Amino acid sequence: MPSQEEYEATLAEELEVLESIYIDELEKISVEELHIRIEPEEEVLPLLFSIGIEPGQAPTESVEDGSPSPIVLSLHIQYTPDYPDAPPNMSIHVLRDTKGVLGPVVSDDDDAEEESNSDSPGVTELQQGLDEVAAESLGMAMVFTLASHLRESVTTLVQRRVAEIEAEASAKREAEIEAEAEKFRGTAVTPERFAEWRVKFQAEMAEKEKKEEDAKMAKMSAKEREDYKKGKVKPSGKQLFEKGGTFEDDDAVDEEAQEVDWSLYTREQRERERREQEEQQELQQRTDGLAFDDDEDDA
Repeated sequence: MPSQEEYEATLAEELEVLESIYIDELEKISVEELHIRIEPEEEVLPLLFSIGIEPGQAPTESVEDGSPSPIVLSLHIQYTPDYPDAPPNMSIHVLRDTKGVLGPVVSDDDDAEEESNSDSPGVTELQQGLDEVAAESLGMAMVFTLASHLRESVTTLVQRRVAEIEAEASAKREAEIEAEAEKFRGTAVTPERFAEWRVKFQAEMAEKEKKEEDAKMAKMSAKEREDYKKGKVKPSGKQLFEKGGTFEDDDAVDEEAQEVDWSLYTREQRERERREQEEQQELQQRTDGLAFDDDEDDA
């Protein structure tokens, strides 16, 4: 343990060195207590200013404009009687962290002395680094070494944090692009999927057609519904041939039937009726031709 004279001489000599280096940053609270203002190195300030800025946007703050550093720390030093054979009591106080790099935002007031954010991961990491440097520097004046190390450490922390933020933003953008592309990619069509879709589609169309037909028949009179149902039951080709190629009975039925309002039918139903009528006409022509050939043979 150094004598009182050695202790005072060590503190006086160290204070003289610190005052020559930290002209504006050093605040002497008492003979045994100092506060040193610490900011990250100037080279990382553009990175700090860019945090939270969208791609393509220009930061509103810059080194050239003399904007204050987004991160400002205060290193509190309390000398112990055994210094420098024992480390001083030291703590890190966050005066400003507008970008939230070290933890929750504490204050925008440069002169405010806030309680140390000891629970934030960034401050905890910086404090552990100071403790290690102090343990390695026992036996010599170490406050300048501690302050220098803190500045380098916060600079490194800023660089790492900015890289993490950029990686997170990049991953988010890639996920958004992939999600947008997935909307247009669709599902690959296979025979199995097509067959499954076809069965489902046919069932849906049959159900839809039944509902439409029921709705239209509900608007018809009893006679119209009866005629409509008869019209849907068509004789087969064999039945027409067995009639001898004549449609007299059908013509009679048609003459007695009331005219049906075809606007009540769907487009698909009208198209089906038209095709069936054409098939009947073609079959009539064929049966007429057979009957004509039989008359010539008899002659």
